[in-house]
Amino acid sequence: MRVATAAILLWTSLGCASRPTVAVDPAVVEVVHATRALLDALPPELRSEAQRSFDDAERTQWAYVPGRYAGIEFGALDAAGHQRLQALLRTLLSAQGLATTMAIVQLEHVLRAIESRDGRDASHRDPDRYALSIAGEPGLENAFAIRLQGHHVSLHFTFFAGWLCGTTPHFLGSNPHELREGPDAGHRVLAAEEDLARELLASLDEAQRRLAITAAPAPPDVLLTPNAGFDRIHEQGLAATAMNERQRALLWRVVERFAQRLRGEFARRELDRIDAQRDSIRFVWMGGTERGQGHYWRLQGATFVLEYDNTQNDANHVHTVWRDRDRDFGGDPLRRHLEQEHTTR
Repeated sequence: MRVATAAILLWTSLGCASRPTVAVDPAVVEVVHATRALLDALPPELRSEAQRSFDDAERTQWAYVPGRYAGIEFGALDAAGHQRLQALLRTLLSAQGLATTMAIVQLEHVLRAIESRDGRDASHRDPDRYALSIAGEPGLENAFAIRLQGHHVSLHFTFFAGWLCGTTPHFLGSNPHELREGPDAGHRVLAAEEDLARELLASLDEAQRRLAITAAPAPPDVLLTPNAGFDRIHEQGLAATAMNERQRALLWRVVERFAQRLRGEFARRELDRIDAQRDSIRFVWMGGTERGQGHYWRLQGATFVLEYDNTQNDANHVHTVWRDRDRDFGGDPLRRHLEQEHTTR
């Protein structure tokens, strides 16, 4: 299948209003070049750790607990390798998104200091254990995927025919959520994700709050964990159509906060896609409404779900996740086009 034909078909299947004016996305060209630069500079033994086939089952595995994950770990890279890694991440994430991700990685130092005070082994709290994994051969005519994964980080980008066709699952968490001691006391890596949702909640009148607040206890984690299906998400909460103009603007700022972790071009396309289903969005809050109390919130639309949970470690441990029914790991658009490509050859 020719690249231009594949790109137009993919664009149409993703529900975009018009065809692209170029055969491939220039932003994806940069991703391909940066990914190849990183891979090509690795010695063979490290490249074999970093890369696997697109069909490998590892491509659709994700987690966010401390552990050792497939791919090339940060600790295996030399100084030049780290520069190439950062260059690649800058083609995928915004400056805000990259800074947030790396701040979460650095929280491993905080956890190691806290957990080793009584002599316990806290060596598993290690910022060098985050791993980059590449599935498939990076190129503009085929499918490939990039995953960055470690404790509280699981970011996935799936590409096909020169276009991004999936940015989820997208997980970021922070522990501690708020630093309670030291020179940075009071700092919260995921502050806006909490504060914007609280501002939306505070803007609701009593009738709206009765619809938005659906349960007294908050769940102990986000609902869409790696082994959970979308059947855990029910249609509940306060509909965007029942909000006033200011509230709908606040809701949209929450959506933007998640999307704008991505590179600008990618974020704008994701926001366009979500905007098309804006009237379907519902806001759910569970748990306490005062700061310091365990709480959970969710925005759910026709295809996407954004979740935030802060209940663990005395409500000082946050998990956030962005999932998409249609586009996790490239989803239905990728599957349809891979099938079509296979049958037309």
